[in-house]
Amino acid sequence: MKNAGLLLVLVVLLSFDSFAQQVTGVVRDVSGSAMVGATLRNLSTQISAQTNSTGEFTMVAKPGDVIEASLLGYESKRLKFSSESPLNFELNTTFSTLDETVVIGYQKISRKKSTAAISSISGKELANLPAASFDQLLQGRLSGVNVQNFTGEPGASPTVQVRGNTSLNREYDEFSVGNAPLYVVDGVPQPPQQYTSPVTGTGTNFIAGINPQDIESIDVLKDASAAAIYGSRASSGVILITTKKGISREPQVMVSAYTGLTQRPELRDVALGAEERRQKMRILEELQQYRPDIENRNISFLLTDSLNPAFNGSTDWQDMYYRKGMVNNADLSLSGGGAGGSNYRFSAGLYDEKGIVKATGFKRYSTRLNLMSKALHERLMINPIVAYSRTERTRAGGGGVGVTARYTPASYFNLSETRKNYLLGMYNDDSDVNTGNQFTFNLNLGYDFSKALKFTSQTSYIYSNSRRDVSTPSSVANFTGNRQDVFSDNQVNVLASNYFSYNKEFNKHSLSMILGSDLEYNQYRSVGAGASNGASDQIKVIQGFQQRYLTATSDYQAYSMASFYSRLAYDYDSRYLLSASIRGDGSSRFGMGNKWGYFPSASVAWLVSEESFMKEEESPFSMLKLRASIGTTGGLPGNNYLQYNLYRVNAGNFWGNDNGTSYNGVTAITPNLVDGVAQPNISWERSMQWNIGLDGEIANGRFSFALDVFNKENKQSLFDVALPVTTGYDRALTNSVGVRNYGAEVVLMANPLPRTSPVQWFSRLNVSYVRNKIMNLPNSGRDLVVAGSRFDKTHILSVGSPINTFYLYQTLGIYSTLNDIPINPLTGDRFNAGGSPYAPGDMWIRDVDGDYMIDPFNDGINPDKLPLGDPNPKFTGGWTNNVTWKNFNVGVLFTFLFDRDVLNLYQSDLFENGAATNSTSGFAQYATPDFSKINIWRQPGDRADYPAYPLGSWRYYTVAGQTFFMDKGDYFRVKSVSLSYSLPNRLVSGWGMKSIRMYGIVDNLMMFQRSKRLPDAEAVNYYGEYEGNGYPIPRKFTFGVELQF
Repeated sequence: MKNAGLLLVLVVLLSFDSFAQQVTGVVRDVSGSAMVGATLRNLSTQISAQTNSTGEFTMVAKPGDVIEASLLGYESKRLKFSSESPLNFELNTTFSTLDETVVIGYQKISRKKSTAAISSISGKELANLPAASFDQLLQGRLSGVNVQNFTGEPGASPTVQVRGNTSLNREYDEFSVGNAPLYVVDGVPQPPQQYTSPVTGTGTNFIAGINPQDIESIDVLKDASAAAIYGSRASSGVILITTKKGISREPQVMVSAYTGLTQRPELRDVALGAEERRQKMRILEELQQYRPDIENRNISFLLTDSLNPAFNGSTDWQDMYYRKGMVNNADLSLSGGGAGGSNYRFSAGLYDEKGIVKATGFKRYSTRLNLMSKALHERLMINPIVAYSRTERTRAGGGGVGVTARYTPASYFNLSETRKNYLLGMYNDDSDVNTGNQFTFNLNLGYDFSKALKFTSQTSYIYSNSRRDVSTPSSVANFTGNRQDVFSDNQVNVLASNYFSYNKEFNKHSLSMILGSDLEYNQYRSVGAGASNGASDQIKVIQGFQQRYLTATSDYQAYSMASFYSRLAYDYDSRYLLSASIRGDGSSRFGMGNKWGYFPSASVAWLVSEESFMKEEESPFSMLKLRASIGTTGGLPGNNYLQYNLYRVNAGNFWGNDNGTSYNGVTAITPNLVDGVAQPNISWERSMQWNIGLDGEIANGRFSFALDVFNKENKQSLFDVALPVTTGYDRALTNSVGVRNYGAEVVLMANPLPRTSPVQWFSRLNVSYVRNKIMNLPNSGRDLVVAGSRFDKTHILSVGSPINTFYLYQTLGIYSTLNDIPINPLTGDRFNAGGSPYAPGDMWIRDVDGDYMIDPFNDGINPDKLPLGDPNPKFTGGWTNNVTWKNFNVGVLFTFLFDRDVLNLYQSDLFENGAATNSTSGFAQYATPDFSKINIWRQPGDRADYPAYPLGSWRYYTVAGQTFFMDKGDYFRVKSVSLSYSLPNRLVSGWGMKSIRMYGIVDNLMMFQRSKRLPDAEAVNYYGEYEGNGYPIPRKFTFGVELQF
């Protein structure tokens, strides 16, 4: 009975609409050739159809309805339907994008009439490109959107920033990706995900569950005029994703698949075998002669006993962590619809990538069903969307490469199996496994009260669950035996959105309005457990562990939000455009006095090209538009319960405020003295933005440009501040930070060759310039130092400086001789670092405070450090090129980044040599640079580029955060090169098919970069640091085929 009911619903949804007539016709170009795949849209009912292989179409309409025919690259044309004759369209070619529609939040609008700053891309540009997550594919394709792949790990999320960085952290967070934008899929905001450690979450990237083949278009709302309609979640920009829908026509089946190889980059330069031994022996002999701090050190037998078979090998041990990677992808879609305006699209996809690092990989299983029908009533549109995705990600100990610059074994070692097992302990396929499932149901209902007034109701339900299992074998987990950790969580997101829209044209006036409200509820649950000292490494579950080695935790959180919003757009004579919007959000995260935040915006535009004086002067501009906008967006705190005093359940020793206590071993409930103070007065973060833009098209779109100048200032941003001891608490959040981002964006598009040319070339260049600086900090703007990835405090937050400015010692050179080292005239002591005198071959560090001593690192302001270097890139962009000739297409994408400073921690680690207590022993045990390729100090009088290799003390490491290791991170990458060929229609039609396209793609083909010391200038984390043990960005070679039936 249940199945029969479902069948009846589908029959009704896809049945013929009996209230209208059937329309037939044909679409041709000016030469009379049939146009395949042209879209026909009834502007009265929004019912769509598509032409077949002979250019013919069938759809439903009533006499008087206006039908529009469109196809990319051709001018759209409209005809009024009458029952007397078929509709025959003849379309002229064009390069213009004026007829494109963009999504602006709850509405669509033509690009020509838009008053906002919006960057858009078609899903066709992203289809079949090899990437685990679609956001990686946005790199270089959208102005104002900076996408950086700081890791090549399959399934990891890149950093995505819209118009700059606004995120400040008091504590160093290696998993931070900065301020991520809001993602909205088919009108539904997606739950935020962070790249986190297993201690605090699974780190599942649910955005990676979206199949790029399902994407119809992506629109990025960059200014407040467009984004303010999303209120409190739009301060970092909004990325709107529209998925593909069916079109009324005969059923169409699309099958596509590709396969390929992934290749690791070149390994770092090291000397091998006997050559490495010779280099080290020479350096030790020289340093023992000229460096008194190591003159009495013994040279390790690892170097002197060259005949010992245990260490007379010649192996580059960097390679043992890598393997040949593979990538496979398959997609299937079925779409079509009835003549009555009902349509459907079903898709299923599989993506499988085996990473270049052992035991890493990513799989995605996805399916989506999109139904749309007006069959029940000509005024009622029913649009249910059902989607499911499953992701499986293996990380191998967190996704990095465990070998670092400091701990790579020397090449002459013949490692025992025990040693190999230790080094590869976390590189088994089941050592770190993360699975995620997401189910989405979205029901859209639209009712047309009249041609002008429409009501839309959208109800969505998203259920997400994820799990992460980490197994640490006893060979790796020193002193704790093997260890098992598991973390599992689930989220429920429910949204009910209802709004009215009104669109009316009268005389020269056009009016558009929306008025609506949203109700949202979010619930989060988690459970985690860990255990150590297990009986066997083969036990991959938490079972059989002693209770004293067990830990467990669980969590429950929920929050809700109510919103109302409105937008008014007015157009006079298609020349003067005005738009204004406001949104009010009420959140359960705030106290009673601050629950509501209001976010208004306004924008205007002047279509100069529509003025009579432009037409009389025969202006070259087919479109010229000047626009301006101003408005406010907002931000929410991450904590759901700031307004309440928080307590904690404790069963441990008292270690200050950060840990709890128990009484006679009995668990106690005590105040959370870390950050549990009630904060009912916390209010909304606000981002004030203005934007001025100029859009133009020349020669009917053959050449076009877009220029934008913007200013975005985040005020009242939330930040942790330390509290006085008298409060009883350690820290609390305050609305105390302000950050300003300002800059400009340029987009240039050209079709340089004439329409009649057999070869066509499309080129698009986008360049974004962004500067940021901190405007306000707590405690009257007092500077704050922030730790880096190493011991030293290498970043500073300072008013007037960029976010995460490097805080470093300034390197002035290398001390060549003893006479070069300054002497304190008051004491006669030689220049020293923390009491250890400098020697020839040491770094020459600037003595900022003039006390003849370099102060070692500490937790506060250092008198010998300076704010030097900006990790935030100033110029980013991309250059897209497509050349077509007959059935061939060649595409090339270049991406670039300029004017960014990078702290090269890989180089720093190479010269730290802190791997062993006896530094000469560590020098012998671990790999070092190929000294034949770098100019290091060896003896007095040397004019060296690098200091003496540090073997005598830890003095060097205390000043490792210095400008000597700061590089320029500029690069220009050949990101993607593709070649495709479509078989002739006359050939494939004989096989009962519509089209066959074959293609090959090379991803990350090559890079040109300014720094010679950085292996990859793009693989830089949020803080501007290059880690030597990060996951390299691979090169991919894929070949695929796309079949349409």
